[in-house]
Amino acid sequence: MSSLTKIPAGVQYFFDDEVRLRRSVEARAMRVFAGWSYDEIILPMFDYHDLFARGMGAEKAEATYRFVDRDGALLALRPELTSLVARTVATRFLKRERPIRLCYSGEVFRYDDPAEHAAREFHQLGVEHIGERDIVADIEVLLVAAEVLTSLGLTEFRIALSHVNFFSGVADFLELDAAGRAQMRQLIDRRNSLALAEFLQTVAPQIEQTRRDDFCRLTQIAGKEDALERAREILLNEKSLAAVEHLAQIYSTLAALNLGDNFDIDLGDTGAQEYYTGLVFKVFVPGLGVEVGSGGRYDNLIANFGESEPAVGFSFALDGLVAAIATQRQTEQADGEATQPISVNGDLAAAFNRARQFRQQQKQVKISAR
Repeated sequence: MSSLTKIPAGVQYFFDDEVRLRRSVEARAMRVFAGWSYDEIILPMFDYHDLFARGMGAEKAEATYRFVDRDGALLALRPELTSLVARTVATRFLKRERPIRLCYSGEVFRYDDPAEHAAREFHQLGVEHIGERDIVADIEVLLVAAEVLTSLGLTEFRIALSHVNFFSGVADFLELDAAGRAQMRQLIDRRNSLALAEFLQTVAPQIEQTRRDDFCRLTQIAGKEDALERAREILLNEKSLAAVEHLAQIYSTLAALNLGDNFDIDLGDTGAQEYYTGLVFKVFVPGLGVEVGSGGRYDNLIANFGESEPAVGFSFALDGLVAAIATQRQTEQADGEATQPISVNGDLAAAFNRARQFRQQQKQVKISAR
């Protein structure tokens, strides 16, 4: 029998202030989602493994916790929530008016990182906007994400925008096969400019070196209108240029809303999930070296479970949001939600009357018998 003090790798326990902060962040995010008319959906903790293979791809679905039930069916703990939402919409919401706006909050489980101390249990908060192909839905989910961060006091956030067709247009233009596409995607995502330059020299010697070098630089550095302008000068294919113009329209709208400082164009992101088809984005906050959220458009995913429907969404990592708030020292007390201590001192009615008054103001109380 293992030691009672030992816990499995990758799981976490939370208590005291950690729990209060996590619950507070979750509640605020869900209030923002509701404010934009997203209805909460509660999804099963596990489902058939095949569902996740259809949704996130067979390779990524291998990084799930799997088990066989008494009927012999192969099941998996949910590694993400978008596939479950997609299947639900395709099979149970057929007659519901579009667009459908859904939000969720829950745990997911993965073991794709072999590091001993890597987390394998995550809490995600997110939204899915289904049934609208227009750029309006893209901008809406970006504004929802921005409002969640602002509501948490994370005003210095940065959301990096990219588009899947920027990459796929270049791959089509170069006539790359599946292996070539995978290699170039990896080089861009890892921002390995030297290896990318060598790769392009091999597969596209007919393109002048200055243009190849400019493309490598374009995938290395985030920017704003300047990045869009550089892309227009360098790219030669219509598919990638259309993607750049889509990003330009989104960015100009965000800039008109005085959010330009919080958004960047980052063409070095090719979209991690196989199901992304258009806009993709990642969310960063100061003090953390990794993104705290990501999302994008996935117009082909729902067709894996039924009729094809356009969709766009995102999810935040609750751990990332909580860590960011802790970094900025934004505690519950900073939000004016400090506990109200109440001493009874022999007068029960008076003490509990004060407690009820504070509770009517949604303030936390702590009763002391002394």
